[in-house]
Amino acid sequence: MVSLIKLTENDKRLIIVLLLLVILLFVIVGYISLLVKKIMNHQGSKADGMLKNVVDAKLFDNEKAFVKFGIKKNVRVFFKEARIPFCIIAAGFLFLLLYCLFSGNWHPGIFSRETGFGSLFPKLDTWPTAEFFGIKLISGWPKVLEAPSLKAAAWYSYIFVPVEAVGMVWFLIYTQAYIARSLRIYRIARGIYRKKLDEQPANPTPSQPQ
Repeated sequence: MVSLIKLTENDKRLIIVLLLLVILLFVIVGYISLLVKKIMNHQGSKADGMLKNVVDAKLFDNEKAFVKFGIKKNVRVFFKEARIPFCIIAAGFLFLLLYCLFSGNWHPGIFSRETGFGSLFPKLDTWPTAEFFGIKLISGWPKVLEAPSLKAAAWYSYIFVPVEAVGMVWFLIYTQAYIARSLRIYRIARGIYRKKLDEQPANPTPSQPQ
């Protein structure tokens, strides 16, 4: 209590801000985790439809063969889904290659402020800091030294970066779906072919072979 009284008003405000940031960080991480789990469960549930006929027909008598078939089918679905975003990514790199070829500029600086995508973002000064118990912490927002602007020399990056971003995000979504379905396939296999110990009778009768 004595140490808090000795703190300056700026120190007290900084402590409050830090506590709020920590709480906000935990809340954001928690919601992101729940969202990812929900998406993974939804994506993984598609494996049930992929393997329903196989399970009903009882085509496999062991877990390894079932998983091998399920993963093989999952790979086919992944390649079928991911071909569009893959083509988008490839088209973006082909566009960049043609730009470099015809312009003669093989160091385009895609994200630079002068000739790249960075011109769409403000140029900021260094972050202001304040000393708190001997530790330098950020104490405010930096000043804007240069406002965002469109530059003719950066036109190629305005096409390349959004195209690549869309393609990569799309590809990552399908990659996550592939992982979710794979995990679901292993769970289905364990549920079918593995028996829990507590389901086995403790003293089997002659009519119940061991």
